[in-house]
Amino acid sequence: MKTQGYSVKLEVLTPVHVGSGDMVNALGYLREGDTLHVVDSDRWSVWLEGQKAAQKFVGWMERLLQISDSQQQRQFSLTRFLTDELKRSDIGAVAGAVECYSLKLEGRREPDPLRGFRAHLRDAQGRAYLPGSSLKGAIRTALIEDLLQEDDQMETVLIKPLQKISHTDDRRALRRNLRDVWEKMEQRLLRGGQRKANFDLLRFVLVSDSQPFPHEQVSVCWVRSEGTQKTTDTWIEALRPGASTQFTLSLVPDAPLNQLGLQEELREYLLWEALMEVLHERAQRRLQRELQYPYPPAVRSCLQELQQMNQPDAPLLCVGWGQGYLGTTVMGLLQDANARQYATLIEKMRPALPRQGQGVQPNRFPKTRRAVRNQQAEAVYPLGWVRLQVG
Repeated sequence: MKTQGYSVKLEVLTPVHVGSGDMVNALGYLREGDTLHVVDSDRWSVWLEGQKAAQKFVGWMERLLQISDSQQQRQFSLTRFLTDELKRSDIGAVAGAVECYSLKLEGRREPDPLRGFRAHLRDAQGRAYLPGSSLKGAIRTALIEDLLQEDDQMETVLIKPLQKISHTDDRRALRRNLRDVWEKMEQRLLRGGQRKANFDLLRFVLVSDSQPFPHEQVSVCWVRSEGTQKTTDTWIEALRPGASTQFTLSLVPDAPLNQLGLQEELREYLLWEALMEVLHERAQRRLQRELQYPYPPAVRSCLQELQQMNQPDAPLLCVGWGQGYLGTTVMGLLQDANARQYATLIEKMRPALPRQGQGVQPNRFPKTRRAVRNQQAEAVYPLGWVRLQVG
């Protein structure tokens, strides 16, 4: 089979975070002004030995472990160990000897010393990148949305199966039932009804990991939830707006779809122009939906600018953490088409939905959104938006 490969330029438009699963708290970095130097534990140990301060650090850590009060624990940081215990003021020089990488702190506030910030996915050299799986996942969702709009597919493979689920407060059982609906929907639309992944249309859409980003194109952002009276702050390592990279997207337009039981009509998704159009239309719907939410003015202005940037030959894609329920699922289609039916299904799915602590309002779920704050504590960016262009 002949593969058509495209070198795709990816431009970051709003902060993007794809998490590694790690958290970095005040015991994992040195702060120098608005710069956070993330410490390499091996280099830190070597430096302590060279300064004959290893035992002093062990004793300092033992004192910390004996403290149960969280407010007192927040007084402990590597920066304070240097300044208070070792009487060092040359934090930048020490950081140069022990850091793995450094980050600019974008928000006015430093991350909570105990919780810290969410680390971005990085390669073996400590460089941030976007995994092909995240990009391909966003493409997959866009394809499913497009297929759901054909004929009565949404009614057949999504709405009716969800309606058949029995109401239950058993969270695990409900999650299993919902997962079964999603899996069968994908099997019907992308696998010719087969369960095995080797029948999947996305076998013929190959997406590489991106090239790594320079350290200066990554920073620590302050994120707060909008639409709730409860203050919910999170700090993340995020790719900065204006950062750019490249990845390879390969398509197999002459794939043997018939042999896999896939409809011939699916072949159009293996053509570059058609695939980009699908991404463009998905972004249009999402942005229009987000503009219906009562965001602060700066975020609304950003969303309107994103609308203008979204073009069929240079579509926008939303990836990574912070997209919310409507970003990572296809339920937005149902919300657009029949808000009452959407609310009814949300009510049934309530026990299995995220944000249980904030309550679930079926008529406007989700009721909150995440937005990035600036130095003035103003909400200025939605999360996750990038633009694709042939490089």
